Amino acid sequence: MKTTTTIAILAAAAAASFASADIINAGFEAGTGADADNWAEIFGGPSGSVERSMANPNSGDYSAYMSFDHITNVAVGGAYFIEQNQPVGSITAETDYNLSFYAMVDSTDFVGMDTFVQILWLDQDGSDGGGVRGESLTSLIGLGINDGYQQFSIDLTSAAGADSFLLRFQLSAGAVDGIANGVYVDDVALTPAPGSVALL
Repeated sequence: MKTTTTIAILAAAAAASFASADIINAGFEAGTGADADNWAEIFGGPSGSVERSMANPNSGDYSAYMSFDHITNVAVGGAYFIEQNQPVGSITAETDYNLSFYAMVDSTDFVGMDTFVQILWLDQDGSDGGGVRGESLTSLIGLGINDGYQQFSIDLTSAAGADSFLLRFQLSAGAVDGIANGVYVDDVALTPAPGSVALL
């Protein structure tokens, strides 16, 4: 059974024009083998993997899967990411957005690990000084991720001066012997929240 975890403060709806922040290949269906189109898979250690996987999708045929194994491999700490960098104009600064996705873990034994979702609000055209204008980092363990798919919903406000964003899912493992785990992510969306008013 799927459940929903929500962090939400929603305002009354008002008509406005703002960037829709569409995630590309949100269900990881497009790609070649283990590589998902429009997502970067980043390996931060020798004892884990990041891939497009058919093993356990929430919908369709694929999901993203990050894992580590310190049982059959050397227990070296590392971080494993799958991320998407959106272009200039993909979001509107100082606007409310809702990030939603489905996620689950292989095991609820979280010894030696954590898993996060992160958004970096970026000024990629340099019109407000460039670089990172703000950040949101949320532990999925803190939100109650478990070994069955849940929908997570997180309300966010884009930073002043931001024109784009980087969305990242991360699995981090410490140098602890005898542990292994994995995180599945699927059906990702970032949409303007009801009541958002663009500051144009």
